[in-house]
Order: sequence, then C-alpha cells, then structure tokens
Amino acid sequence: MTATEIAHPIHSPPTGAGRKSPHAEFMQIWEEGYVSTRISHETMHIPSNFIVDGSPLRLPDGTLDRARILAYIEGVFAATATYRLRLKRSFLGLTPPAWVPDESFDLSRHVIFSDEIVDLATADLRRLGGQDDGVIPLEHPLWRVRITELVDGRVAVGMTSHHAISDGLSGMKLSATLFHKKPDDAIPAPSDPFEGVRAPSRIELPWLALRQWWNRQPSLGAAWQAYWAKPFIRRVRRVGARLLIPVRYGRGGEAARAVALPPRYSSYRVMDAAQANGRARAAGGTMSDLLLAAMVGAWNGSERDVRARFPVSYHNPKEPHIRNHVRDMEISANADDDLDTTMTIIRRQVDARDEPRPAGWAPTGTLIGYSTLLPWVTRTAYFCGAAVLATTPFPASVGADRLAAAGMLYDGKLFIGATVPVESDVERVVGRMYEIMTGEPDPGRP
Repeated sequence: MTATEIAHPIHSPPTGAGRKSPHAEFMQIWEEGYVSTRISHETMHIPSNFIVDGSPLRLPDGTLDRARILAYIEGVFAATATYRLRLKRSFLGLTPPAWVPDESFDLSRHVIFSDEIVDLATADLRRLGGQDDGVIPLEHPLWRVRITELVDGRVAVGMTSHHAISDGLSGMKLSATLFHKKPDDAIPAPSDPFEGVRAPSRIELPWLALRQWWNRQPSLGAAWQAYWAKPFIRRVRRVGARLLIPVRYGRGGEAARAVALPPRYSSYRVMDAAQANGRARAAGGTMSDLLLAAMVGAWNGSERDVRARFPVSYHNPKEPHIRNHVRDMEISANADDDLDTTMTIIRRQVDARDEPRPAGWAPTGTLIGYSTLLPWVTRTAYFCGAAVLATTPFPASVGADRLAAAGMLYDGKLFIGATVPVESDVERVVGRMYEIMTGEPDPGRP
C-alpha cells in the first residue's frame, strides 16, 4: 500500500491575515482510489495504540485531567501541518483531490474520551485504537485520537489516521513528532500553521494543478512527452469517474461493506530487539525478513504454499511531488519449512526484486496477507508528560487478509502484532510468531 509523505509540499504558509495562498498538493492517481468509495476510504483507516503511564495524566482526585490532555493534543497534534489539512475535490473532477488547509478546524471532531475503564489483557485492541468510532469525515483532517483508562492505572492512547496522509515509514516519523522527548517538556501554546492562509476554491484547483505540473517540466518537449505518455481516453475516464462519485461512493451499502471489511481481532507480543536482530542475522536476513518468515511459519491454514505482501520503498528525492512511492512486493514460501530455509528463500526473492522476470512469471501459492516492520523512536517517548510504556502495532492490512503482521521498534524493544479474522485464534498465531522470532516459549499477551 502507498500513502502520503509527511514532508508536505505546502511548506511554511505565507504570513499576513487574509493573504491568498496558491498552495495545494494533489493526490496521486493511486492515492485517489483510497477515497473513491466509502469502503476504500474506511479500509484505509489505520489504528495504533500507545500504552502510557497514567499518573502524569491525572488530577489529585485520580480522575483524568481531560483539559490538560486536550491542551496537549491541541498544542502538538493540531499544530502539525499534516493534521490541519483536508481533501478538496476540484471543479468538474478535472484533477485528483487536493490537500488544502481546513478553514473550519474543530478539535472536538478529532478527540474521544472513553467512558469505560478496560482491562488491557482482555480488551479488543482494535477498539482501543478507534476502529469502532465510525468513518472519519472526508470534509476534515483524516485523524482521530481515543483516550481510554485501563484498570491498572495506565492509559491507552489510540490513534487512527488515514493511509492517505502517511505511509508506513512517514507515519512513524509523523507520529514521533507528536510525542515529546522529555517528561517535563512544556505543552506548546495552540497554533495554526496555516493562519491567514485561504484554501483555494474548487475552481482554482485545476489551474494550480496545471501550474505545478508545468513547473516540474524541464522543457516544452518534455512536457509534450509527459502529457501524451498517458492515453487521453484514460484521462477522460478518470474525470468521468470523479463526476460519478456521488452516485458510486456508497455503492453496495452495508452488505458490500460487511464483505469487504469483516470483523477482525488483533493481539501483540514484545521482545528484545537486539535478540531478534541477532536471530535474524544468524539466519542470513534482516528483522523484516524474520517477521515475514514468522508470519509464514505461524500460518495454520490448510494451504502450505503461500504468498505474502510487504512494502518496498521507492521514494525518490528527485521527485518530491510524488509523496506516495511505496509499492507492494510479494514473496512465495512454504509454511512447513524451517526458519533457516524460509529466511533464505525470502532473502533470495527480495534481493532479486529489481531483476528482469521471465514473461508470465508470478509468485506462487495462496495469498494470505501482509507484513511490515518499521522503526519508531530509540528512546522513551512522552505523551503529555506520560511515558510510553508499550505500543500495539497494527498492520495496514485489507479486510481480505487472512493473516497480517506488523512490527515496531521502540526503545530497544520489538513489538509485533498480528491481525486475523475473528474465526481464527489470534493469540495462538501471534504466540507462534513470538516463538519463531525468539526461539523461546510464548509468554502470552503482555
């Protein structure tokens, strides 16, 4: 899957009240599919959980200091440019939607305080992350935070963001800026990074898109070749598809949604990152290879020859206007092979990803799902003065995935998560992944 880079091309907004801004960044064609229907839009909601120390977040009477938490979210989250941008569709659908400042930003749309106090050991982790809070409105920035108290005094900070505003690595970089490095860092005063900036109108967007495109062309000849590189009929069809969005956005209704987004469970484990890295190196691969191998080895379906997807970054600094440049790659493996064999097979396929393939070549086996491993921060992070004690990573999987895995490196630890359909035993699956990655018995859910 691909998603938007956090280094947003809007850069620093002009100063001066009422000054008009010519700035807007347009979605790439493949990104546009993320918001073309309600199902694709909801599929791209990516939850995450951060378990933090509850003591610094409480008033003397023991209740949550909601005013202080809101001040933190307003001063940090809402002051981040990416979190103040919304999508706007262009006049007559002539261009893809553009990211523009939300001139009616309201923090209350983006923060939910749960009235429940839950036990993390038995809680639905996806619900803690905000999965059940409904579809994020496309008319406003595509993120939300859920705050939930836990029975042991800790607090779950669930964050849901849309895959269109951050891909895996850029999402980690973005979320790292939302946490402080020290517990006593002051809460910043509220600020609007686009104060005084007027969002362009729908009728202005096609002209802005044309200007941006033209400025990227080195010559008139290059512009001519770039334009005709895509068939004109295809461009017309895209415009027609945009005009039909009001008709097809909710196509299929709840029945189609139930098929595309069936209920899923997630769980996680934590291990020493250095230990996992050593085991990966001993098997001739990386920790990303090890996570993928563990996912294959934990597969308990009747099919033994399987395929799995994982992301490969193609971000090019020479093409900063392409903010989404992550592509999926597929590998084939057998779930019955031992770890060393699977790691060798994975590494061989990854190393050959840029080599020419024979005509008709394709990965073999049953496609089961998706795996991704990402670094976060190397030392303790703080939310509103509260130390982040753990994180429960969720893979950016689609509803059809039968097993998806995610890993996050944080503060010397590797947190791994698995997501499966509700009819599967997620604890058995993620426990088996832990055993493969560590060579030790599964300790159970933290």
